[in-house]
Amino acid sequence: MKGGAIFIGVLGLSSLLGAVSLAFSGIVMDSMMEDFDPEELCKDDTDREECEEVFQAISDMSEMRLWDVGAAFSAFLFLLAIPTTILMWNAEDRTTALRLAWSWVTVHAVSQIYLIHSYMSWMDEFYEAIPADEMGWVSLFTSIASYGSVIFCELTLAAGLVLISYKTRPPTALEMPSGFHLSEE
Repeated sequence: MKGGAIFIGVLGLSSLLGAVSLAFSGIVMDSMMEDFDPEELCKDDTDREECEEVFQAISDMSEMRLWDVGAAFSAFLFLLAIPTTILMWNAEDRTTALRLAWSWVTVHAVSQIYLIHSYMSWMDEFYEAIPADEMGWVSLFTSIASYGSVIFCELTLAAGLVLISYKTRPPTALEMPSGFHLSEE
């Protein structure tokens, strides 16, 4: 259980870093977009319409709820990691510690799927704005790789928690007779 406590503690601290990073990025994106004037920046561009479409896509990205919701999820994961780490480290109440750990993994999975889905939705719109015919496979590959990596990561976390649950289960008094040894009675 102590290994799981260390692991969730480290991931909890990285969630705090993620919360600060997402919140700061959202603030920077908002302030950056206040200073952008697409007409002014694109006035000397040879393809003015395409230039303005790119700035519109960046503006759409700055308005995404990803920054606020992602920061809230990360902050919640940090706060949930504190009691989870303490209970797993002490190992006094195994059931509660494992329930909190499973809750942490579930919230982490939901938050990562939300973040990837939000970002991939924006990327699909961005790729559609690019007038190149070759971008369809890039969008498909990016989506498969992104969702696949999140699913793989979350399944790895769940597998680790299953292993911790299995290794820390209380011993049973039930004795199974061996099918390979003859009993001498």
